[in-house]
Amino acid sequence: MKNLWILFFVLLFTRFSAQDDNYYEKWYNADDSKLPQNTVKSIVKDKYGFLWLSTENGIVRFDGKNFITYDIQLPSIENRTLLIDGCVEDDWLFTFYNPGTIPGMIRRRNFSIISKKDTSTLRKLKHYGDENLYKLVKDSADRVLKGKFHYFLNKNENYSLDNHRLFYNKGKKSRFIKVLKDHFYGNFFILGDQLFYFRNSSVVEKIDKSGLIKEYTTGIGAKAKDFDYFINSANKQLLIRNNGRIYLVEYINDSLISNLICDSETLKGLSLTCMYYDKSTKTLFAGTFSKGLLMIREKFIKAYNTAAGKTIFHALTGYNEREVITADGDIFGADGYKASLPFINHNSYGIVKLQNPGEFVLKSEHRVDLWSRNKNIILKNFGIQSSVYAISGSSGNKIWVSLDLKGEKLIGYIIIRDSKIIKEKFYNIKVSVKGISEVSNQKILLATEKGLYLFDENKRVRKMIMPNVNFRSINNNGDDLFWVQTYGKGLYLYKNGRLYSMRQKNPLLASVHSVIDDGLGYYWLSSNSGLFQVKKQTLIDAYLKGTPDIYIYKYSLKDGLLTSEFNGGANINGIRKNGFVVFPSMNGLIYINTVQALPIVSGEDFYIDRVSINEKEKNIRDVLNLERNFGYVKIFVDYIDFGNPGNDYIDYKIDDDKWLPLPENSIININSLTNGRHEIHVRKLNSFSSAYTYKTLEIDVRPAFWETEMFRLFVVIIMLLIFYVIYKMRMARIQRESVVLNMRIEKRTQELKDTIKSLSKTREELYAQLYRQKKLVAAISHDIKSPLKFINISAGILLENIQEDSHEKKTIHSINESSSQILEFIESTINYNKIFIYDNYHTRENIKLRDFINQRSAIFKNTAAFKSLQIQNNIGEKDKVVSNTDVLSIIIHNILDNAIKYTDEGAVYIYTGYKENKRTLVIEDTGRGMSQEEVEKINDSEYSRDSRMGMKIIREMLPLIDVSIEVRSVMGKGTKVILTFTTN
Repeated sequence: MKNLWILFFVLLFTRFSAQDDNYYEKWYNADDSKLPQNTVKSIVKDKYGFLWLSTENGIVRFDGKNFITYDIQLPSIENRTLLIDGCVEDDWLFTFYNPGTIPGMIRRRNFSIISKKDTSTLRKLKHYGDENLYKLVKDSADRVLKGKFHYFLNKNENYSLDNHRLFYNKGKKSRFIKVLKDHFYGNFFILGDQLFYFRNSSVVEKIDKSGLIKEYTTGIGAKAKDFDYFINSANKQLLIRNNGRIYLVEYINDSLISNLICDSETLKGLSLTCMYYDKSTKTLFAGTFSKGLLMIREKFIKAYNTAAGKTIFHALTGYNEREVITADGDIFGADGYKASLPFINHNSYGIVKLQNPGEFVLKSEHRVDLWSRNKNIILKNFGIQSSVYAISGSSGNKIWVSLDLKGEKLIGYIIIRDSKIIKEKFYNIKVSVKGISEVSNQKILLATEKGLYLFDENKRVRKMIMPNVNFRSINNNGDDLFWVQTYGKGLYLYKNGRLYSMRQKNPLLASVHSVIDDGLGYYWLSSNSGLFQVKKQTLIDAYLKGTPDIYIYKYSLKDGLLTSEFNGGANINGIRKNGFVVFPSMNGLIYINTVQALPIVSGEDFYIDRVSINEKEKNIRDVLNLERNFGYVKIFVDYIDFGNPGNDYIDYKIDDDKWLPLPENSIININSLTNGRHEIHVRKLNSFSSAYTYKTLEIDVRPAFWETEMFRLFVVIIMLLIFYVIYKMRMARIQRESVVLNMRIEKRTQELKDTIKSLSKTREELYAQLYRQKKLVAAISHDIKSPLKFINISAGILLENIQEDSHEKKTIHSINESSSQILEFIESTINYNKIFIYDNYHTRENIKLRDFINQRSAIFKNTAAFKSLQIQNNIGEKDKVVSNTDVLSIIIHNILDNAIKYTDEGAVYIYTGYKENKRTLVIEDTGRGMSQEEVEKINDSEYSRDSRMGMKIIREMLPLIDVSIEVRSVMGKGTKVILTFTTN
């Protein structure tokens, strides 16, 4: 008996604990939030989804993340607001500041105090001040009960209670209904377009426009000690608290229904002031006297563990129509753990349900087991040298198995009947298979660490579909879509022989374990990083059509999870059962009630009409006008989100820059913009969609005074004036200088005329000298060359008539040779003078060097013979240069003359070569040579004090034909003269 009591208290404690875990609760107060004060007098949700709270320290707007407090900013008036009343549908909400004399209006998501300037609105609202206060405090004084109170259907239609007389008012028309002396003004409320009266916990009266009163029962049990009711006039709601239970009273199809919306221990005994229930998110907001605002909603995700405290789960499958079973034998239902079966396998990663109820095939390390008729049977033992990787079921009790058997990678199947294997067949697949899924008859999809394969059992061949990716598992929801999971490389989709991946990688899908279709148009995805929900068609389109962005909703611990890490790698990592989706995790078996699932998404619309300039907030429309030195601007992106902010997909960009994620505080900060027109673009991904909503805020930055057109025009005018003044000054100076210049020009002109006259005389004298020089050359050519030629010819005749070996013949021979040399010298001298007189050194022609040197050396033949010298011409027959023959003749003549003159014995060698790809002509003798000092003087082109006339002539001639000279000599050994031609 004692043990039964202990069990009872344990179960009772477990029930209450589980009950508290059924709700997500969050407090907002003045200590850790931006709620200005902990006393909340009323809560109203406006037309745009924002919550408005009246507090002891101002009116507050709440969007789920941020509180915005509006201060009256009047020194003589308290910032204490009263009840928020009006009609949400008409965007017409108002309240008053204590004691009900100064009204404030809530319109278009903004709050403003109605001043005397707005006489029309002030006149319409002012007479609601007293009743607004009395509705809040529920004063029952006789003078108050005889007052006038309004209950709004909309802005222009309402019921009014005036000294217990009920009226129906529309526009300026009013119709009396009846007298209601036993009805308290604070118990009237509106549901839909009907007026109701809260009589007590069990009865509610509907009062027709005709005065007919009809009673409805609430269906709420006996009135508890902790009982209260809350009328939300603006949102047309009645909520009743009976202990920790909260009921929403609704009027539907002429029936009054009391729906239990919350049952939480937190609400028991709590000093509540007001309530609002958001049906779209199934969230209850409760205001308190001193603890702030409470947000509470029921969780539709549950995490269950076994009675023994087991928290980690892997493979699972259906046990019966309502329950599931894990590979460890643990049975769970929608309300938690049920029982355990004594499976003998020690592997949690494989279980297959057979056709017979209560029969399951289990994966072990070296074998495949069967649980049938409440006992374990070893179906197939592959031996200790084997490893069973994966199992997968198909129709007809056919079980596919992949394993490693003594190093061979096998894939095959077994067919079970009457607890025995009636057929088995295995194939050597040569890869380790981790996931198996039957795509069609005889075609099997295989997930391996080396890629994804399609195995054709008929052909016994495997086809590579995707290489070099470590695939983990495959799951299918009974359609033609096969979801293939990987180790951190994303999720793939296989359909009709093709494998698809998302064009734009999504990090949320990097480590998905299973994709489960809930049958309601959504996929549920478990992964290493959490639980996700996505619209089914949206996800499919992202793969098949390449939709770039999709909305993926991520659940967190506050939604009922005990961990964000789910398990994979089993043959079944998720299952749909009886309206629930079940996933194994690292802390609990996760049950998701997909029928009641209500992800808390942000509002579809958003607004960018609130800004703060240097900490001064204001509302704008269409265009934000800023001064050039505006300082610091905050642009608020307002939208409602009472769920997880991590599920908001909002980006922004300035002008045409790239999209950036909106900061968590939903504020775009700007501290610098150029003058001119700019655009702030904001986009928000619609919930469970792939489409964006776009909005644009235009910003007009006024230019600084120096950036305006007028300033630019002014600067241009000033510049033109400056240029004009400078121009005039310059022109005056030019005129002055021109006078001086003209005088100088006249003087210089006269000097130039005198110089020209002098130059003319000089030119005439030069012409005369040139003429005399030409005459001299002609005279030399005629008067000197003629006698010498006669002597030369006469000597030649005498040589022919004189006997050989006679002394006279030798003398005459010498006369003949000497006269020839003198003629040649005179000819060279004449040519030298002709070069400069007639300016004919510019001509060029091809010169065969061998013949040319033979002609020049013939002049010195007798002199060389007299001195017993040899002149050796070693130039090749084809060696040519391009040069002037007259100039080159003079140069060669002088070099040969010096070579023979200073050589007493030996020879003179003449040959060609190349130096730096340029033709060279070398004249080398074996004569006396020169000292190093003499060589340096000769090679120095600037040294002019050379006593040798021949070298002076050579130096003057060389530049005329672009030839350089280099002299090398050693005293007593000879001299080498190298001529280098720039062109060949």
